[in-house]
Amino acid sequence: MRMMKPGMKASDIAPILEKIGAAYDVKPVEGVLSHQMKRFVIDGNKVILNKPSPECKVEEAVFQENEVYALDIAFSTGEGKPKVIDEKETNVYKRALDKEYNLKMKVRTSTAPTLLLGSRTRSG
Repeated sequence: MRMMKPGMKASDIAPILEKIGAAYDVKPVEGVLSHQMKRFVIDGNKVILNKPSPECKVEEAVFQENEVYALDIAFSTGEGKPKVIDEKETNVYKRALDKEYNLKMKVRTSTAPTLLLGSRTRSG
């Protein structure tokens, strides 16, 4: 974290992680990214790559003052390449900042008891 000073490049972090891993006989995992964070955005445009690889390329980013990053760091005692064990589909939902959501549901008083009764019978 001390190396993340204004003016440093994001690509300068990967060799440091490699050295830290070598001290503990582990390797950084490929494909793990750390993202810049902004208000309401958890994965910003600037990205730090834990381990450079031909499959995963990112734009070069320079750290600026007062930027916030979520550091996702993963090490492995193996080769540092993730393996797909179980191919179940995973969905990640996040808010689109350009859209407005109406999260409150308007319920008429005549249908409210029906909704409550229906939820009680389904939940047991």
